[in-house]
Amino acid sequence: MTEKPRRVLPPLTLAAGVVVILLCEALLAVDFHARGHVLIGHTPSVHPVLLPAPRGPLEQAARLVAVHMTPFCWAGYLLVFDGLLEWLSRRRHQRALNPLRARPHRFIIAWLTSIPVWCYFDYVNFAFLDAWRYHGLPAPWPERYAGYFLSFAAISPGMFAAAALYQHLGLRRLRSSPVRIPLAIQIAVLILGLLFVIYPFLVRDPIGNLTLWVSLLFLLDPLNHWLGQPSILGDWRAGRWGRTLSLMLGGATCGFCWEFWNYWAVAKWTYHLPFLGSLAEHRYFEMPWVGFQGFLPFALECWVVLNTILWTLDKLHLRVAEPLPDDTAVM
Repeated sequence: MTEKPRRVLPPLTLAAGVVVILLCEALLAVDFHARGHVLIGHTPSVHPVLLPAPRGPLEQAARLVAVHMTPFCWAGYLLVFDGLLEWLSRRRHQRALNPLRARPHRFIIAWLTSIPVWCYFDYVNFAFLDAWRYHGLPAPWPERYAGYFLSFAAISPGMFAAAALYQHLGLRRLRSSPVRIPLAIQIAVLILGLLFVIYPFLVRDPIGNLTLWVSLLFLLDPLNHWLGQPSILGDWRAGRWGRTLSLMLGGATCGFCWEFWNYWAVAKWTYHLPFLGSLAEHRYFEMPWVGFQGFLPFALECWVVLNTILWTLDKLHLRVAEPLPDDTAVM
């Protein structure tokens, strides 16, 4: 009589992440109701300090969550994807499937370097573009910067973890014949990337967003390819399409969650994209649907920047990140 295979239970991190996100959503709904369904950033006369003070422990907890919705949910998100990836790796008996545990140093570098990457985009925006605006940020600087740290740090690994899951669910097998991309085109892409980087600084208008979210991708990916680093260009030349598509879906997944968590929050952001005209009125919560497409190349851009950073660390003899297990791995 053959023994039945043992059932593989979901990891505790999956359950913990789901609980964190659902609890935050429930408490956010409590706060939104308690403040009279006021949307921060939509009524100029309504400032978070003018909101009704929370009454009782439940409303106080709800207001705390409403102020810190993004970092709390990002933490839950990473727990969920760690759980999903670990569950899949246990079911398949392949430990390397979960990069958060199999390659923890690589994950930590992605987590830490995500902060300066996003600070670069914030700098370009607030110094030159004024395309998005923050509202309701907590006044005490330790509380505010802790929120920045946790939120910004989770952006890149959040997209990469989702992309890794999509790869393991089958997209890594998406291949074709090798694609010939002449050196002249590769050089042209790099030059275009340099022009895209410069454009937002010159135009000083929200329309600079049209190049901001692809500029570093175009500029750095050819360099990564020439230096022998993992690259989108290298994948395409080899006929590998799964990593590109997985990263784009990872960006869309994060964008979907990110904008959903943001809408009712007290500390949040809104967009100022007048160049979209009437298209700006068709939105997914605060984000115009046209602008939502930017999450797709943004994930590719962050992955390319990470590979550039890892190459730089290697040249500085700071070889702390584990190598990728194969030419389809994301992180």
